[in-house]
Amino acid sequence: MNPFLFICFFLSFSLSAEMVKIPAGNWRPFLKETNFKLGETIKVKSFYLDEYPVTQKDYFEFIEANLQWKKGKVSSLFADGGYLGDWKGKSPDSRTANSPVTYVSWFSANAYCQWKGKRLPLESEWEYVASFPPPGKNKKDMESIILGWYGEQKPEFLPSVGKYKNRLGIYDQHGMIWEWVFDFNNTSVTGDSRQDSDLESSLFCGGGSLKANDFSNYASYMRYGYRAGLKGWYTAKYLGFRCASNVNIKDNPI
Repeated sequence: MNPFLFICFFLSFSLSAEMVKIPAGNWRPFLKETNFKLGETIKVKSFYLDEYPVTQKDYFEFIEANLQWKKGKVSSLFADGGYLGDWKGKSPDSRTANSPVTYVSWFSANAYCQWKGKRLPLESEWEYVASFPPPGKNKKDMESIILGWYGEQKPEFLPSVGKYKNRLGIYDQHGMIWEWVFDFNNTSVTGDSRQDSDLESSLFCGGGSLKANDFSNYASYMRYGYRAGLKGWYTAKYLGFRCASNVNIKDNPI
């Protein structure tokens, strides 16, 4: 595809990349945190979080400005061989410009957020925001949505972002992809989360289940089990990210 036409397409069909201010509040971790008692809540300070997951369009702009992160140029120390695996060439398919970018490692996601002057969200921040259900829904409704996504057949091409919105105005934390957090390896469950069989093992083996605050919250158990099996250089088909910040950072117009 002609690179000029590809970039023009991106410019003509894109989403705003706003950050949403997240109010301070309390969050009760699913698993016992190292410095907290079982069942104790954690205070989460106010911060800003990207409204949408990072899209393929967003990430393409990043690698155009940071050539060391182009497909085929990244060291195996920072991303495995699956990096940007759904990009047939050096750029994504034009049909998925506003779909979440996946097949990215923790290192590449962290580099992207730093390039934007932001950071990856902490697990406590991400989970706190994710605990808010959509408008007019309760937490049981939200859990049904999450578990439905876990069990459904995944599409070959991810849809554009903007499918699921919670009460805080944050889109697509559930029902589309898994997301990297800064301290993804902060849990005690072990395994390799890139394959379903390994994920199943990671959920039911090890000491993580003995430290659970809510044994009925299977949706959270799945997320914690998935994160616990990751390594920083791993990439996966449905693993993406979004950025956070302590201050509101607006993207410069292109």
